Amino acid sequence: MRQFPLFATLAGTMVLAALTACTSTTSLGAKGTTILGPGVINDPTNRSLRFDILKFGLERFCSEMTDRGIALKLSDEHPVLGRFFADSCQSEVVDEETRKSLLLHFTGRGYAWTNLTARLGFRVVALVEYSPDFQMAKDRSLYVYFRPRNIQATSYQTTLVESQLAKGAMALSGVDPDQLGRRIFDAELNRGFSVIRSDERGEMTYALGFVPVGVRPFVPFQIVSQKVTLANDRTEVHNNEQDIVGGFQVTSEGQALTITALVDGAPNVDLALISDRSGKQLLDWLVTRPGASPLSEPAMLEDTISYGQIWQRTVPVAPGTYYLLFDQSTAVGRSAPPAAAGDDRAARIDYAVQLGDAP
Repeated sequence: MRQFPLFATLAGTMVLAALTACTSTTSLGAKGTTILGPGVINDPTNRSLRFDILKFGLERFCSEMTDRGIALKLSDEHPVLGRFFADSCQSEVVDEETRKSLLLHFTGRGYAWTNLTARLGFRVVALVEYSPDFQMAKDRSLYVYFRPRNIQATSYQTTLVESQLAKGAMALSGVDPDQLGRRIFDAELNRGFSVIRSDERGEMTYALGFVPVGVRPFVPFQIVSQKVTLANDRTEVHNNEQDIVGGFQVTSEGQALTITALVDGAPNVDLALISDRSGKQLLDWLVTRPGASPLSEPAMLEDTISYGQIWQRTVPVAPGTYYLLFDQSTAVGRSAPPAAAGDDRAARIDYAVQLGDAP
């Protein structure tokens, strides 16, 4: 079980990780870029070509932020500690001869867990100017780097500190969680992020910080499949807590979501596949209210994942948006967390979500 010091890994890590730690499948025009040799792509004087490719990357990245919540984590190797969900995101290209930049303006809300605050809810507004650059690896993968040039405005508002003890300690010490969160948030935004186009199909991976050329971010499952991988990550769910993943968009009839999961650190965890409406209601609860929330309507799938056993189900679904809920409380499902006082047995969950044709 990991323990994090209060605020040392809080708002800043949360929000930029929210900008970075997700995987999506799209096209960066593989045929148009990979015919160029690394020397051409890496040439710093070839700014117009490089900038045209990056325009597409930022537009797609903004779409990912608004369509799907993004995991918050300390690094690619660490489990998820919370989620960030963008309410809005706009991108703007500054295409001047002496200034080629990308502006990203986003608003959103999220939650994270630390050992001293328990769950922490927050809202964020940010406007960041990025100076882009990229390199091509020997295998012709493109490593696109977004280096912050200017953080023009940020607003951080704490909406929940679940631990009553933490609230009292901050009040006595005169600590303003909003001001402290904003300072850490600004520092983390300055770390930038990377986008890797890893194969001929144009699969893109977003990662916190600057991933060295030739290195791949950590994923728990090595997947060989014709299905589209929507998520492949690791999370932790603490005693009497919940975590939601999504939303996963299904646009056509005759499709199914395949969910794979593996639990460590706890005897079992409850899992539910829920609708867009239930997911948004649950998010509202997690950002603003303590404790675990019951579901507002029946789930499409509800089951219990046992320790050490790979669990997998394929669920045919109608077109729509869906969320995956992991629960270690009595609010959802059949299992219950340890009842002993002080036993915060965090469940580590490796999970993958894929979209393909219904069986």
